[in-house]
Amino acid sequence: MLLIEFRMKLPISLEAYRVAHLYVTNEMSKECTKSGQGVEILENTPCDSSCLPNKHKQANVSHVQRTSKRYYIPDSITASVGVSDCVLSERSFKGFPNMRTTINGENGEITIDTICKKYQKQYDENVFKLPQAILDKRSVIDIDVVNDELPQEFRKEHEDPKHVLGLTNTWQSSLNPLKTMDVYKLVFVKSSDLTNKEKINALAMDTLQTVITAFHKKLICSQDQWIGLNIRDIRTLEDETTDVLDIRRK
Repeated sequence: MLLIEFRMKLPISLEAYRVAHLYVTNEMSKECTKSGQGVEILENTPCDSSCLPNKHKQANVSHVQRTSKRYYIPDSITASVGVSDCVLSERSFKGFPNMRTTINGENGEITIDTICKKYQKQYDENVFKLPQAILDKRSVIDIDVVNDELPQEFRKEHEDPKHVLGLTNTWQSSLNPLKTMDVYKLVFVKSSDLTNKEKINALAMDTLQTVITAFHKKLICSQDQWIGLNIRDIRTLEDETTDVLDIRRK
């Protein structure tokens, strides 16, 4: 089992993130979907907090959105681990500010637990309340959403916080606590392919770190697109996107 916790600070409020992350999820699904590859949305439905995994059931979570998706992965990504025609299944429970996503494939499973919190100067060293035996196996990666560089194929000038927002290398030294938040993502990778286990773990971690970083660069750079939207607007966009994705994959 591979266990890594990603942490990052974002220059937006916790309240804004609720709409922003849903909007960007929707947009990135469209961007990565074309003939024969991308995202298929199978379910997107509300439920109450009883459908959250036990460790996430909290009194302050009353509404949960449950989604099921399929990801059709191009061979160019999975060739290094000897996999072709890869299809991943995802099931997600979003009970903001906590979320859990489980991704299953032929060779293993990835679970991503997310906790979003108001800004703290220092990160919480055990925000997921892990027992010591598990905590000892955890690695931590701090993501700097402004300064961390992406692979060349992911770089876009209009999604570069330095270019769009004018943020500098030292942006974290002058944060406004009322307009800053913390995101924690705890990633478990379980591989059933013992032959390629190390390659699969490395591919999963590299891909996830890139996607998480790119996602949040896009999120803070696209504020003019999601500011003013509410959850009802997002649900309408998601319904429209389901049809768009079905057409693009053909």
